[in-house]
Amino acid sequence: MRLYWTKLLPEENAIVTADPVRIEIFRGPRQYDILVPGGPRVVALGLPVSFPAIKTQRLNLTEDRTYIELTATPHDPAASPRYCEDQVNRAIAQLSAILSPQLFETEVWSGWLAPGGIVSASITVARPVNFKTEDVERQIESFRRALTANLDVDYSRFTLMSNLFARALLMEAGDERFLWLWTVLEVFPMKETSDIRSVCDHLSSVTGRTAAELKEKLRIGRLFGARSDLVHNGKLPYEGDELGSNLRKLECIDCVVLRSLGGLAYTGELDEFMV
Repeated sequence: MRLYWTKLLPEENAIVTADPVRIEIFRGPRQYDILVPGGPRVVALGLPVSFPAIKTQRLNLTEDRTYIELTATPHDPAASPRYCEDQVNRAIAQLSAILSPQLFETEVWSGWLAPGGIVSASITVARPVNFKTEDVERQIESFRRALTANLDVDYSRFTLMSNLFARALLMEAGDERFLWLWTVLEVFPMKETSDIRSVCDHLSSVTGRTAAELKEKLRIGRLFGARSDLVHNGKLPYEGDELGSNLRKLECIDCVVLRSLGGLAYTGELDEFMV
C-alpha cells in the first residue's frame, strides 16, 4: 500500500479499480495494521541477530484530511513483493498522467499491510568499523582541499555524486539501487562522455593496475550493459546472489572514485574482485 495526503481533491469518498490495484480516496481518520522492519538492515559481523526481521505496528490517521490509498492484491499467492510495488507504481504513473502528478507530492506511508503481507526482508552482515575522530576530520578536510584545487571536478559535480550515492544506500537491493550507484560514475569519471573507458582509466590511475585488467576483472562492460538493459528494456539482468555481488562491486567502485576525488589513497577496496 501507498498512502498520500492531498488538498487537490474534493472532500468526498471515491473508489477506482485498476486491477490488481484498488484506489480509494477518503477522509480520515482511519487505522491500519502495517508491517515494518523489526531491526536494522545491517548487523556487525560476529554479533547474533536477536530481533525479528518484520513486526506489526498500528498506523493511525487522526486528522480529518483527504487521503489517497493505493493497495495491490495479487491474484497469485506466490507473486513476489516486487510485483505489488510495480503495480502500485504503475497506477500512480497513470493517475499522474490522467489527473495530476501533484496528487502524490505528500506521501504518508508506503509498505505492507498485516496480516497476510508477502513482504520479505534481508539482513546484511558487515565488518565493524573502528575510527579515530581526528583521522576522520583530517580526511574530510582533505576532501575540501582536493575539491577546491581540482578544476575538473567542482563542488556541484561532487555534490550530485554524493546525492546519488546517499540515495542508493537507502534503497533495497534492486534495480533502483543499481541505477543510482552506476549513475554516480556517469557524473564522474564519465564526464562529457558515455565511454566506459574513462571509468577504467580513472581506476587505473588510482589503483596502479592496468585499465585492461580492471575492465576484465570488474566486468565494467557487463555493468554498463546491465544499466542499458535496465534503462532501455526495463529489466535488470541480475537476481539473487548475482545482484548482491554486483551491487557490492558498484559500491566499492564508487567509494574508490569518491576517495580519489578527496585526495585519499587507494586502500584495496577492489582487491576482492581482482582474483
